[in-house]
Amino acid sequence: MAFSLGIRFPSEADAIRKQVQAQAGKSPGQKFLAALDVLDVAEKFSRAGTIRLEQLKIHARLEEDWQRRMKEFIKQHVAD
Repeated sequence: MAFSLGIRFPSEADAIRKQVQAQAGKSPGQKFLAALDVLDVAEKFSRAGTIRLEQLKIHARLEEDWQRRMKEFIKQHVAD
């Protein structure tokens, strides 16, 4: 059963069309600055992705260490 909202959301094509219309009235300098902004954001996303990947690797190592220690603990204290 589809959930229906009373609000019409714009399609992707409508959103792109509005962005193109907004950019059409800008000067070449403004367009260049907008392109630099996009490149800056892309670089920040790239850096954030690399940091997140490192965080996931550290988390996986800690999880493996914890599991190893728990197995040792169980072996020593439970399996008598």
